[in-house]
Amino acid sequence: MKKKVLIVTSPLRVGGFDVIATSLQTHLDRERFECTYYIVGEEVGPLEPMVIASGAKVIHRPDSVKGYIADYKYLKKVIREGEYDVVHSHLMFFSGLVMLAARSEGVPVRVPHGHMTDPCMEGRSFIQRRIFDVYRLFMTVLLDGCSTELVACGPEAGAYLYGKRTFKKRGVILNNGIDLSKYKFDPAMRAEKRHELGVENRLVVGHVGRLNYIKNHKFLLDVFAELKKINADAVLLIVGEGEEKDAIEEKARHLGIENDVILTGVRNDVYNLLQAMDIFVFPSFKEGLPVTLIEAQATKLPCLISDTVSEYARQNSNVEYISLSASAAEWAQKAQKLASIDRESVSCEKLIKNYDINEVVKQLEKIYEG
Repeated sequence: MKKKVLIVTSPLRVGGFDVIATSLQTHLDRERFECTYYIVGEEVGPLEPMVIASGAKVIHRPDSVKGYIADYKYLKKVIREGEYDVVHSHLMFFSGLVMLAARSEGVPVRVPHGHMTDPCMEGRSFIQRRIFDVYRLFMTVLLDGCSTELVACGPEAGAYLYGKRTFKKRGVILNNGIDLSKYKFDPAMRAEKRHELGVENRLVVGHVGRLNYIKNHKFLLDVFAELKKINADAVLLIVGEGEEKDAIEEKARHLGIENDVILTGVRNDVYNLLQAMDIFVFPSFKEGLPVTLIEAQATKLPCLISDTVSEYARQNSNVEYISLSASAAEWAQKAQKLASIDRESVSCEKLIKNYDINEVVKQLEKIYEG
């Protein structure tokens, strides 16, 4: 008999842990597992048709359900009616309530999943920060007491969500696996995409991620403006969509680089666009273990990333960390130097061992089996 799995997550947008959740689900053995998504809110994200096509069901929590108590009661009802064997939540600290609801309904396997190392509290008041600290403490107690497994994408993400001591004692690292066959470096595809983008003879600086404050795109533009002083043929390729798009375009105009910045929006061929790039620059304020960084390394792309990103993310030799306190000019100099590394000579042996989605899913299936 198939095990019934309830995957609790936010609307299925293209980015962050939604991509991780859907990638794991679509690679599960369909003969053994029957999956249903419980999505908080009525928004239909761009990944939802894909998961439905894979055979998964989708339940949306109505927007009219407001407040933690109402959320909890509604979720309990869904769990009770669905008679699930596994509840797997990707909602960070809110997963504490999800695990409590699952335990109260007798679900045998209860799995929260940590994806972040720290929220960006920039602009929050002292009182807001203290309220969050209390919320975090309460949810951490629920996570420890109500979960059968404590899963995270890396040691820092696990320590942040569950507490360092708790995660060290009983935590499980589940790497953000990818389909490696899509990301193998392909010179022919590289040439095709560079021609399509009109950047055949240019230095392509790349970035993939949601256009939000945490990704630090404004500093990325500063770095690129400095790089243009070193290499006039440089072009910046930004893949993604989000609330910061207008601000990014405005800053590019202010710096006088708007004609050399390409904003692609959401793309379903990111693995091919990575082939076209010469250097991947990732100056995020906060991250867990970004799947886009693993994808970039899978194509052997040199990566320059902020030291806020977990060291656990470094898989290839052509990856360098740099502090956000360093100047944009220093970032630009390092990017230019990294871009000159022979991409084809880089070994992906470590990454292949750790991030093959098929191996990661085997680990998850063992967790689901209890």
